[in-house]
Amino acid sequence: MGPLILTFDDTVATITLDRQGNGNSIDDEICYALSTSCQLIAENDGLRLVVLTAKGEVFSIDQATKPTGNPAKQLSGLSVPVLVALNGDATGTGLELALAGDMRVCVPSAKFGFTGLAQGVLPQNGGTQRLPRLIGPVWARDMLLTGRLVDANEAMSIGLVNRVSEDLTGTVAEISSQITAGSPIGARYAKEAVSKGMDLTLEQGLGLEADLNVILQSTSDRSEGLKSFFEKRGPKFTGS
Repeated sequence: MGPLILTFDDTVATITLDRQGNGNSIDDEICYALSTSCQLIAENDGLRLVVLTAKGEVFSIDQATKPTGNPAKQLSGLSVPVLVALNGDATGTGLELALAGDMRVCVPSAKFGFTGLAQGVLPQNGGTQRLPRLIGPVWARDMLLTGRLVDANEAMSIGLVNRVSEDLTGTVAEISSQITAGSPIGARYAKEAVSKGMDLTLEQGLGLEADLNVILQSTSDRSEGLKSFFEKRGPKFTGS
C-alpha cells in the first residue's frame, strides 16, 4: 500500500494521504508520491478541481525529520483550484501543504500550528511566506513565534480556513459542485489572477485581470455562458 491514494471521478481528482500510523507525516516517500500525483493531474486537461485530504484522525502532523522535497510547491503549481479538506490537525510541514491549496475546510476538532522554533527549526516549504499572505503578518508572527496551536474557530476568524463543518464530506461535495459547475477556464484564470496579483502593484494586477478577460472572451465557454443565460438554462462548459 502506498503513502497516498489518487482517484479520479469525472472532473475531480482526489489525493488522500494514507499514513495513519505516523500521523500522515510528510516524509520523502509521500513527497515523491505527491509529486507524481501532481504530474498526472497536470497532464489531465479534463480536471476542474483537486481535493486534498487524509485518512485517520489527523490531516498531517509534523515530525522531527524534514523531507528533502517540497510538496507544497508542487501542489501550488497546479492550474486547477485545490480544495483542502482538513479531517484533523495540521502542523509543520502538514500545515505548509494545506496552505498551498486555494481553499481550506476543516472539522471542528482540528488544530493548526508551527511548533518548529521550539526545536530551532524554521518552516522550509513556504510557511513563512504563504501564511502572512493568507492571514496577514500580525497573525502569522503570532503563530510562528509562539508556536501555539490555533483551534478551528480561531482559524476561521483569522482567515486560515474558509469553513468549519461537522459534515466535512458534505461540505466538500457542496463546494466541489459549485466550483465544477462554473467555467473551467474561468476558474483557472481567477486562480491565476489572485495568485499572481499578490506580487504585483494594483495597477499591474488590474492589467493582468484585463488581459485574462480578453483571452476568456475568445473561448467557447464564454460563448456558452452567454447563450445559456439568454436561453434561461444551465451552461454546459467544455473547458475550451
